[in-house]
Amino acid sequence: MKKPHVALFIFIDAFGWEVYQRNRFVLDGLVRDSRRLETILGYSSACDPSIISGLLPSEHGMWSSFYYSPATCPYRWLRHLRWLPDAVFNRGRVRYWMSKIIKTLCGFTGYFMIYSVPFKVLPFFDYSEKRSIWHEGLLRGTTIFNRLDSRRIPYYVHASGTSDHERFAALRGELSRGAIDFAYVSLGRLDALMHKVGNTGPQVTELMRDYDRQIRETIAAAEAAYEDVSWYVFTDHGMHNTTGAYDLITDVQKLGLIYGQDYVAFYDATMGRFWALTDAARTALAALLANHPKGRLLGDSELRDLGVYFQDRTYGDLIFLMNSAVQIVPSYMGGTRMAGIHGFHPHDPDSYATMLSNRTLPDSLKRIHQIHGLMLREIPALSKEA
Repeated sequence: MKKPHVALFIFIDAFGWEVYQRNRFVLDGLVRDSRRLETILGYSSACDPSIISGLLPSEHGMWSSFYYSPATCPYRWLRHLRWLPDAVFNRGRVRYWMSKIIKTLCGFTGYFMIYSVPFKVLPFFDYSEKRSIWHEGLLRGTTIFNRLDSRRIPYYVHASGTSDHERFAALRGELSRGAIDFAYVSLGRLDALMHKVGNTGPQVTELMRDYDRQIRETIAAAEAAYEDVSWYVFTDHGMHNTTGAYDLITDVQKLGLIYGQDYVAFYDATMGRFWALTDAARTALAALLANHPKGRLLGDSELRDLGVYFQDRTYGDLIFLMNSAVQIVPSYMGGTRMAGIHGFHPHDPDSYATMLSNRTLPDSLKRIHQIHGLMLREIPALSKEA
């Protein structure tokens, strides 16, 4: 006997609206409704928590992975590594294993990676995703998984450290047994590929065809075991092709300010976030960034509108956003220009996210954090909370 209902939420990282427009064969003939959604300024560290909680970063407290807080930094001992040769410790493989060691020693269960953050500055920063957002929760707020757990509703969520194909196989296994009422699976190959090759080309099309096949097989497996299947294929952001790279770090260093005494900065791939420790530093940084040809400072009003304003300036006193498609190189995320990058202004065409479904989407669905409401709507025991 078939079970009555299952809801599938299939997340394809970086499956932006413009990417979908170039690959309209995806689920062709199955899509009932589609929607272009506004993303959230920032990266997956902000978008994922918002999607699974329905809250904006200013509400759940998680925007960037790293934030200035030397007093609470759990890996302050890394300052002893600042004398080690860069030729060895700036290698990607070495930093990957260093990240795993730090994660283990600190007892982190969430995603953790030090990327290219210099060892000498790491002790200035705490880390926001110490706990698994999928299995434990956020800094503030309640996730869809917290709600499902509290009501003992059976569900599937992807296991970290597994491939996309392994996640599909595991999900189809759960569906064939009729073991779940809800599923959330996150797929990461598209994002990784487009960072390397950009948002167009035969490799992107080939991968989208593979996703199309895998999702169709997953839907078929669900329909074989359930009377009613609702599905949503969506993302958190799009992907820009980079048109240039710029060394913002050198511009700041030319001011003659002392890092750690006058100011602290964190250089993401598309943003520079600055904490002024002296009035003179604030004046100098503001003068440089307010008139910079490669980007602009974001004011408090705009940050509020975007849902990323923090009154206590947790994530920066001054937030500088690069012009669309221009990457900060070098940054604390890496030392080379990538073909594709995301994290620019949410209103840029290549920033918008995609939502596809076999259900009619509500007119109120406009931003990615509102996807959480769709999840609540699909679970009878939670629908009153939507």
